Amino acid sequence: MTIRVMHLIGGGELGGAEHHVLNLLRHSSQEDIFAVLGCLVKKSPFAALARSLGIESIVFPMRFALDIFPIFQIVKSCRIHRIDLIHCHGTRANLVGRLAAKISSLPCISTVHSLPEWDYPAVWKGQAALKIDNLTLPLTSGFIAVSANIQENLAFRLNHQGLKLPAKTIYNGVNRLDFSCREQMRSDFRKKWNISPSCKLVGSIGRLHPVKGHLFLIEAMKLLMTDRSDLHLVIIGEGPSHEQLERLLISYQIPYTLAGYLPDAWKTLPAMDLFVLPSLSEGMGLVLLEAAQAEIPIVASRVGGIPELFQDNSEALLANPGDPADLAKSCSRMLNDPDLSRRFIINARQKALEFTIDKMAKDTTAFYHHILSQK
Repeated sequence: MTIRVMHLIGGGELGGAEHHVLNLLRHSSQEDIFAVLGCLVKKSPFAALARSLGIESIVFPMRFALDIFPIFQIVKSCRIHRIDLIHCHGTRANLVGRLAAKISSLPCISTVHSLPEWDYPAVWKGQAALKIDNLTLPLTSGFIAVSANIQENLAFRLNHQGLKLPAKTIYNGVNRLDFSCREQMRSDFRKKWNISPSCKLVGSIGRLHPVKGHLFLIEAMKLLMTDRSDLHLVIIGEGPSHEQLERLLISYQIPYTLAGYLPDAWKTLPAMDLFVLPSLSEGMGLVLLEAAQAEIPIVASRVGGIPELFQDNSEALLANPGDPADLAKSCSRMLNDPDLSRRFIINARQKALEFTIDKMAKDTTAFYHHILSQK
């Protein structure tokens, strides 16, 4: 039986959740799954990208965060496409998707990619989003969590409301990336951005948002530069923290490159000598699997699902979140000990091979079948 699924997501950016959905749309078996994409932001860049890849995409624009008018458009589209199940990604999608599913008498599941309270620059907005999301939890048929840590947090929320709903941890998968021309990739990126071939390039990829912890990476770089002068920091991504981070980099006189959003950011990885993910909260940390494939040593925060990916002091070095001194200590250790770095690189690359898109897609399809059987 072919299951007809509508994926709903904000779609206002091209972050980890969007790439997760895109992988599901492209890799689910066409014999098992018929899927359409629904985005909730007008002129959605994610909808445009999906259309360019031949994926049917519909925009149901929300005029503001609590706009429920798109519910009626979603209900109509579900009827036209004979949808069997709505799959929501993110707090906005949860709000309108769960209500539309209730009206349509359809099962609705949510993938929890991150902790809602960390997804907004302002703390009060995050707390408000969490409370609003909790209101529609009872309308949900089941949940997918991208890490065991996320599932534990979800279980606490469900228990608090006295809810017992199906939930399953399904880790994100990544494509096998082609780094066969790594030296050329390294040279091209450094030439493009005027970065010296001899410097040690410390890099990070992620949206410029407080939760990603770039502020603490900059503070760590300041500490590292007291002992060495050959460092250069590159941050790839865009977001609301851009101006704040750039002001700090200039004031600390740290050699830096803020490259903005790059559609194929993974291609920049061979240019780096160390990859750092300093997040304060992280659902899983998909970019770490890409860095491991690129054979770049990894330093990351000990938060969320990251310790589930890589074992500390074996496959990566994990530092305390929000602690520049500990982050600098881990970076220094990795940069100053090539043998240690090489050992970690080999271990991390092997571990990354376990997280495949095919497994993610098959596990997700199996969960669809489970939810529909409950109906």
